Amino acid sequence: MFWLDGQTTSAIAAPKSSKESDIVTITDIEQKHLIGHLGQPLGKIIVISGVVRQEQSGAKSSPRDVLSVESVNDRPLAQPVTIEFNLFMTAQVAKPILGQSFKYIGYETGGFTGIPQDAFKFVPAVATTGHRFNTFFQVLQEELDVVKTKSDLIQFNNRRVQIIGRYVSGTKPAPAITGDIEFKGNYITAKIVLEDGTEIPIFPTYNKQSLRSPEEAEAYNGKIVKVVGKISSDRLNSEKITLNTFDGIWQYQAGF
Repeated sequence: MFWLDGQTTSAIAAPKSSKESDIVTITDIEQKHLIGHLGQPLGKIIVISGVVRQEQSGAKSSPRDVLSVESVNDRPLAQPVTIEFNLFMTAQVAKPILGQSFKYIGYETGGFTGIPQDAFKFVPAVATTGHRFNTFFQVLQEELDVVKTKSDLIQFNNRRVQIIGRYVSGTKPAPAITGDIEFKGNYITAKIVLEDGTEIPIFPTYNKQSLRSPEEAEAYNGKIVKVVGKISSDRLNSEKITLNTFDGIWQYQAGF
């Protein structure tokens, strides 16, 4: 009941939906597990693997990299699931590369994105997506084989790995066979020294990518680091293994 111009009036109850079973309340979400696109509860730590693909969400949007998930917790999915991703701010994980396979530890999470169409009855319209619930995979760690000794090098040759060792840089005149023929001055190169003393050059010297930046050398020289990349035999010396791709470098923290 409520008062209107001095008269008592009966309140009109809000009409009930013909499909009350379709209604989900905040309390429901708080008390129950919300299952995501990957078939696991949102927020649950899981391991996913698959391939990095590209997806275009609209005719005018630019293609973006997404994860095409083929297995969850080492169990193959009936069909690959495409999902957006985000690298956790402190995660020591290299940015995914299009076409590259991955194996990540993390969790699916999400929330509402976009703007309700009725909002533009009150404010000027802007370019946006519809108001909807969207999920993404929060990447915490990448699962890769670890190289710490020479025996690991032999075992994982020609594979993408994470290398743990001491970063050692040096300078010398630009090598005559380097791909960077216009370079002048001292040429900074670096290597990762494993715990048994084995040295892994960051790219062979005839590759111009072997030139390291002064900023990188200053930040990591003499420190134990984690480097992610692909190791393979040097084409000029089959007994020497070098780092032939360089996806990322971080100061090593045991346990992470």
